[in-house]
Amino acid sequence: MAHARLPVTDPSGLSQLEVRCLRLYGAGWSRDEISTAARVSRRTVGRALTVAKEKLGARTLAHAALLLSSLASDFERIAQFPT
Repeated sequence: MAHARLPVTDPSGLSQLEVRCLRLYGAGWSRDEISTAARVSRRTVGRALTVAKEKLGARTLAHAALLLSSLASDFERIAQFPT
């Protein structure tokens, strides 16, 4: 069965913190662990995750992490195309 591709907005509007928090969240890290690693408050992590989710047009944080992962894979493939 073919899977429909989800529409995704361009992630270039994400801040470095938003990307980092979302990648770590997608890897199974807790907000407390992300907070410690990023050296920001737990509240800042929560806000970064929420804003990233909204910017990507995702329904949930898990959906946002999946979209970001998919976009990263797409960008890597495009960068490998011969010019």
